[in-house]
Amino acid sequence: MERQEKIKIAITAGIAAVILLILVLVLALSGRKNNDEDKLAENIAGYAESGAEDQGKETDPLVKSSAEASTEGSTEGTAGSSESNDSSVAATLEPVSEYLDVAKNSVSGNSFYATNHAVLRNIYNGVQYDVYEQLKELSGYWSEGNMEAVRDLVHLERFEAMTYSLEGGNSFYYYGEMDSESLPNGTGLAVYANDQYYYGQWVNGKRSGDGTWFSFYPSYSSYVVTEHMYTGQWADDKPNGKGQEHYDYNPEHMNTADIYLQNIIGVFTDGMYNGSMYVITVDNAGNTTEWDGICSRGKWEAVRNASLDKKGKIPVLSARLNKDNHIYMTEEGATGNGVSNLIFGGSKRD
Repeated sequence: MERQEKIKIAITAGIAAVILLILVLVLALSGRKNNDEDKLAENIAGYAESGAEDQGKETDPLVKSSAEASTEGSTEGTAGSSESNDSSVAATLEPVSEYLDVAKNSVSGNSFYATNHAVLRNIYNGVQYDVYEQLKELSGYWSEGNMEAVRDLVHLERFEAMTYSLEGGNSFYYYGEMDSESLPNGTGLAVYANDQYYYGQWVNGKRSGDGTWFSFYPSYSSYVVTEHMYTGQWADDKPNGKGQEHYDYNPEHMNTADIYLQNIIGVFTDGMYNGSMYVITVDNAGNTTEWDGICSRGKWEAVRNASLDKKGKIPVLSARLNKDNHIYMTEEGATGNGVSNLIFGGSKRD
């Protein structure tokens, strides 16, 4: 009997010890989690304050022109420089919505979504970059058609810091063939402000011939567009001739009121749609629809033998599989259609 009592006492003591150990572990992990959350909250608060200082009194990023953008914090470095240690702080932050609801300022409903150019935030203090070496590296992958590597590179901090240093103007950094006067001539790669790149042919310092333009949106952006591009013929630094415009979107930020352009194929004149255009739209579920329309220097022509809708909007596109299905626009929305937010002009920056 005495032995059974001792066994019971030993078992009870063991159970109590296990319970105590579990309680200690729970308290320790809870304290660690709270500390981590406190640190994260401090980082977010500090980042928000720095963002407010950068923007000053400007509260609407859509009315802020590229000429008003700040260039503080851009530091040009030398070849072989390392990435900034600040990236670990930025990585802990939730995406900052630097765009307002663009659609509310456009013709919403049965109209194309109004896009905005990529916005880079001033988080590149101390980030070093080497223009020549970076464009040389990027050009190598682009010339090989390795666009996966191109996309990986342009989203690195040192590349975003490079394009951020060009904010407020239309000049560009260049790597490639040049003429006797050091003007881009032949095949070359250029980077502009707003995360824009061009790779292709040049004549006398201007994009001319065949080439591809990309506007990349930063990974921390919560804007609906993730990439915007045009590939095709160029003249006088603008899309001129046969070409294709393309958009990629983040479906989480797409709404059901607007129509999202995916591909626009046809003839472009000074960047505007001009002629018979083949259009593909996409929704947030990835479903696509094909359309036909005629544009005259950016203005969609009304579909023949089709009536205005109940709100007086103009039928401008007809579905390929159902000619009675149209996209309608206001007079204002039907004009000025082309490759938006394209930076052109300017000169090579040494």
